[in-house]
Formats: sequence, structure tokens, C-alpha cells
Amino acid sequence: MQRVSTDTMNGDMQFWMRRIEREMASAESRMARQERIENLRDDPLGAARAVRYESVVARLDRYEKNAESASDLYRVSEGYTRQATEIAQRLREIAVQGANGVYAKEDQKYMASEVEALLSELVAIGNARGPDGSFLFSGEKVRTEPFRVVRGASPLAGGEVIKTVQYLGGAGGAAAEVTEGSTIPLGQPGSDVFWAERQQAFSGYDARDWRAREDAAIIVDGKRIDIKAGDTVHAVAVKINDSGAPVKATIDPRRFSIVLEATLPHQMRIEDEPGRGSRGVLAELGLLAGTGAPPDNWAPSARVTGGSLFDAAIRLRDSLLRGDIIETGGAALAGIDAGLDNLNRRAAELGSRVERLDTVRGRLNREIPDTTRLLAVEKDLDVTKAITDFRMLEFAHKASLGFAGRLFPQTLLDFLR
Repeated sequence: MQRVSTDTMNGDMQFWMRRIEREMASAESRMARQERIENLRDDPLGAARAVRYESVVARLDRYEKNAESASDLYRVSEGYTRQATEIAQRLREIAVQGANGVYAKEDQKYMASEVEALLSELVAIGNARGPDGSFLFSGEKVRTEPFRVVRGASPLAGGEVIKTVQYLGGAGGAAAEVTEGSTIPLGQPGSDVFWAERQQAFSGYDARDWRAREDAAIIVDGKRIDIKAGDTVHAVAVKINDSGAPVKATIDPRRFSIVLEATLPHQMRIEDEPGRGSRGVLAELGLLAGTGAPPDNWAPSARVTGGSLFDAAIRLRDSLLRGDIIETGGAALAGIDAGLDNLNRRAAELGSRVERLDTVRGRLNREIPDTTRLLAVEKDLDVTKAITDFRMLEFAHKASLGFAGRLFPQTLLDFLR
């Protein structure tokens, strides 16, 4: 038989009143946060879906910001590339005029002075900075000035001129993820944008009897290529051609030496990863020196051709100073034309990237609201239902308090009266 006392009723009443108060506090918290799920036990499946949707929305927001940032950077880079194209076009006009043979040497020197000024402006464009202060055409070395000018005296010019322009930037660059598993590079290295001719490297080593002595590797424009022990020079050439790098390898039929040629105008970057007992595959084949970092690691015996747009402008200036109309209308003009074609190609590539990012941003602008709606279904609070439930709890709580107030003031003295 269950024993019932005043303490039993008091304890039960306190238990149920505290339970209602806890439910009221939980309802108030949900209404304050405007969220349906306060604890995982409220709706485990809904909470799991909400977490997943929140992750998707966060990623889509990041993709949208990356696409917007990359698009702005591309537009700035494209603007500078267009300015470089205008300068290259003017250099071409000067080359055509200088090759006519109707101008006196004094007039050609005036043309050379203009070429020198345009060359300086071209270097300034190559060293342009983006809105965040980083260099636009320095590859992954965004804090390194990409182009360094080396000046020297010129007897023909009667003063100091630009002797050469060296590229100090990187070969690659940062990339931004704009969709799930899809990235897009944030810039173009200056060794690609401001290059003119397809670079070629000729080895002078007769490799008909050459064999790789051990496993090693070479790196061609960032592509790692494994070389196995026993591979011949022909096998090395085939592996380079199959690597996907913008470099074509051939074998000279007379010298049996390896020849590398860029398939697009850019500065090739070739490296060796030697094995334990060798100095490197390409060093043995006579292309690399075995020391130094690319692109300044060519072997002294190797012949390297193909220069940048700056080299073409310097060649044009020097030919005008000498009054050499054959050089002006030949190699100098050909170099300017090659650089101009490359600038147009790079500008078109930047424009196509901007168009792609506009398409990506349009798709993200549709995906983000759709995913946010799914998240709201799982997570957001139905305010009308929440207020109704809270009012019911409040009514029950007040009724319980009123009942307890009428019941528990009775003491033993009340019964003794």
C-alpha cells in the first residue's frame, strides 16, 4: 500500500512545476534564437541535415567571394595587359617606319629614344600592383617585384639605357576554388605574359649511347616526370611530350642530342631531381648545369634561343641606333610581332576567365538561396506555433501555481481549529 503524505504532494507539485518552467525556458530560448532545434535530442535527423546545409551554405558563400575577388583581379590584370598591347603596337609601327629606309640616321636615333621610353613604360606595367598591393605579374611571389632593369652606358645612344630586363617572379601562382573541386588560377606570371618567342634549348651532347643509370626525375614547367634506370634519350623525350607540359622534346637527327621547344611563348623552367649517384638526367644530357635555380640553370654548352618582349624592344632600339634597317625590319620586327600576338592571346585568356567567373557567380546566386531555404525548413522556428505552445505552458503553469497556493497553506493548526 502506497503511503501518501503532505511531503509527497509537495514534492510531486514541485517536480511538475519545475518541468513546466524548464519547458518554458526552452521555448523562450528557441524564440529568442529563432531556431527550432535547441538540443540534438529535439530532432536528431533534422539537426544532422541542418549541419550539412550550413556547411554547404558556408562553402557556397566562400566560392562566391573567391569568384568575385578573382574576377576583380582579372579585370585589373586585363586592363594592364591591354595597355601593354597598345605599347607593343606602337613599337611595331616604329619598327615598320624604321625599316623603310627613307629616314636618316638622326631620325632613327629619335625613334630609338621613343623605343627606350616605351620600354621603360612596358617595364612599369610589368611591375604593376593590384588593389591589395601585391604584384600582378610575379606568379606566386606576389611580394617580389617581377622585373628588374639592368642599365648601362651606350655609346650610340650617348647615355645610359636599359641593357636587359630580368624576370625575378615565380612560374606559377595561387589558385582559388570557385566550385566544388574546381579551382582557377588568380593570375598569370610575367614570364608568360611578356614573353615574345617560343624558347628553344639545344644540347650539344651526343646521347645516342646514353642510358639512365638509376631512377631519377625531371621537372618541366612544374610537371614532374619520372625517369627509370635504363631509359634512353628517346624515352626521356617521349615522357616529356606525354607529360602535358607546354614543352616539346625532339632528338636532333645529326647530333643525336635532345632539343626542348616551348609550345607557347613563355620562359621554360627545367629542373633535375637527381638520384643518389648521378648529377641529374638533363645535366648528363648537356642541357642543365647541375647547379643554380631555373631559369638560370642552363648548361654553358647548351644553346638557348627565344626572348621576351623586352628583349625584342631592346633589339629594335639597338638596330635603330645602328641604322641597321635589315635588322629592324627582320628579327626586331618579328620579335615585336610575336610579343604582340602573345599579349593578345593572354588578354583574351583573361577575358575568357572573367566570363567563366560571371557564369559561376550566376549559378552560385541561384544555389545559395535554394540551399538557404532548405536550411530554413530544418532549422527555423515556426513563430506562430511557438507562441501558441508557450501560451499553453504559461496557462498550465499559472493554474498549477494557483492550485498549489490554495492547497499548501493548510497546516496542522488549520485542522485543530
